[in-house]
Amino acid sequence: MFKEESEIWKDVPGFEGAFQVSSFGRVRSLPRIDALGHHRKGILRKQGNVHDGYLQVALEHNGKKAVYWVHRLVASAFIPNKNGYPTVNHKDENPSNNRADNLEWCTTLYNNMYNGRNKRVAKALEHPINVITSSGHHYFFSSQKKASQILGLNNSHISACLHGKLKHHGGFSFEWAV
Repeated sequence: MFKEESEIWKDVPGFEGAFQVSSFGRVRSLPRIDALGHHRKGILRKQGNVHDGYLQVALEHNGKKAVYWVHRLVASAFIPNKNGYPTVNHKDENPSNNRADNLEWCTTLYNNMYNGRNKRVAKALEHPINVITSSGHHYFFSSQKKASQILGLNNSHISACLHGKLKHHGGFSFEWAV
């Protein structure tokens, strides 16, 4: 009734014969003989979630050692990049889903605009805030951006205050309005 997919493995570009990446987004080492002549079996490489769900994997071979984004390894092995685009987009917007059929090469602008990201960010920035003066007066602003524009303050510093990374900016403190 259901069509069963089979996992396809290809060499990781630059690590041919040492590591492979699959169409399902997994990475494995291949069986080898190490520098001391010991036989090592191939194993699935552990992937670490290091940034908002994006997965990385450490690879080393012949003195070449680095950490790589899994989605870029999958895209490099399975998806032709005819236009030389610099960015890989997750079609379902889940950065942990590194299946080849979920990835596409694209421009950075396309990736940032994909599926209304800018609208979601703008909506998040519309959250009302209170600006508190050193004398304790509270002033309501409909958004962080509005407060930044009217008071002539740095928007990212206001954000840092709202998220507890800074206490004050421009002589004001900030809190989310309820």
